[in-house]
Amino acid sequence: MLSSLEIGKRALLAQRIGLDVTSNNIANVNTPGYSRREAIMSETDPLFRNGGFYGTGAVVEKLRTYREEFFDREIRDTGSRKAGYEADERLLQRIESILAEPSNHSLSNVIDDFFSSFNELATTPEDVSLRDYLLSRAATLVDRFHTTAEQLSTVREETLNNIDADIKIANGIIQEIAHLNKQIANGNARGNADAQSLIDRRETKLEELAEMVNVNVTNGKAGSINLFINGINVVTDGDAANLKIQETVNSNTGERTIILLKTDSNDNPLATITAASGRIAKNIKHYNTTLDDKDSSGGFSMGNSLNNLANAFVQKVNEITTQGYGLDDTGNTTPGRNFFEPSVGNATAFTIEISEDVLDNPRDIPLSAAAGEPGDNTIARSISNLANDSSFLDGKTPSKYFTDFIGTIANMGNEAANGNSTSTLVAEQLNSQRESVIGVSLDEEGVNLIKYQKAFEASSRIINMSNDLLSIIINLGT
Repeated sequence: MLSSLEIGKRALLAQRIGLDVTSNNIANVNTPGYSRREAIMSETDPLFRNGGFYGTGAVVEKLRTYREEFFDREIRDTGSRKAGYEADERLLQRIESILAEPSNHSLSNVIDDFFSSFNELATTPEDVSLRDYLLSRAATLVDRFHTTAEQLSTVREETLNNIDADIKIANGIIQEIAHLNKQIANGNARGNADAQSLIDRRETKLEELAEMVNVNVTNGKAGSINLFINGINVVTDGDAANLKIQETVNSNTGERTIILLKTDSNDNPLATITAASGRIAKNIKHYNTTLDDKDSSGGFSMGNSLNNLANAFVQKVNEITTQGYGLDDTGNTTPGRNFFEPSVGNATAFTIEISEDVLDNPRDIPLSAAAGEPGDNTIARSISNLANDSSFLDGKTPSKYFTDFIGTIANMGNEAANGNSTSTLVAEQLNSQRESVIGVSLDEEGVNLIKYQKAFEASSRIINMSNDLLSIIINLGT
């Protein structure tokens, strides 16, 4: 009778744990990142009596979780790529709004107006009002170069601030992952069933970190993990490193670049990290190349392209105007007036200006190829013809060069949008597949609830029956 009571007791405890696990699954049906559990029962060791083995009941051997590392890894990788495409898309949308293409105030229209002004002046080069209009068109061109360059510079500084903010968040997540590692290892050492909840929380943190930088995970001790960013270890069991960005300035060119570093607790650099995907990786690329007007990497730089265009305007137009004469010039020696500044060295979108030689002096604009011939339009026609000069810059006309520039940005935007759309679809599919494995099914848990309830009731009857029989036996002796 005592054996039956022990078997009944063990059965009650085992079924109660099953009820608890099922109840917890149902309670967390809508909890993000939760992986369902299952109570795995096994028979306790039998006893050998009277020439045979007799069962001694059942016990919950372990709690099984349905979390799959394959899905977790793929979702982290996809999330990292998706976040990178989103960063690209946001930045390129901002740049497209700055360039305002197509619109009446876009740089391409301003360039066309500038050359058109010279074309109009070619018909009546002595018209002072048209010369004034030309200067106003040139001022608009210069202002548009300045405004575009300043706005791109502002976006670049905002990108740096975004990187700083993400680095702080990433460091907090890395520290939390290391802390969860310690808790999981301690929980496993004590046989603590709460370790699985901590593993779920850790995976959620890993996915948050993967949106900033691509991560790789290997197994550590006692359920902990080792975390790597592009091969550089940042978490080992319960020990965590920090991330930091460091800016360097080229003393010759003034080019500013940043790198991502792994540092110790005292902020000492330990290794350089080259992140491949995620928001931080993409923003570093944009800061170092796309938005850098002094970039030397050879990649597509909007700032460089804009500077090259501004410099071409200065060099090509000045080359022609220095050979011309204004309305009041005399003699056989050209005054050598520049239309744009700086006349020495390379101009940039920041530094291009209308030259003091002609600013506020429309009569001095060199449009004639000979002194004392105000009706001559040779210089005006030469500058107007620059609009169709295929050697203006990189074997292209000014319009073609700028159109290709805008086209490159548009293609980058389309690529980012398509990448984001594709990675979103893949992420949804992976999440759906993972949810089918680790997610809670209320139908299935409802069946389990009834199963454990009935088993618990039957176990109670074993105890009641054994108790009644034991009472009868005891009363027989009185």
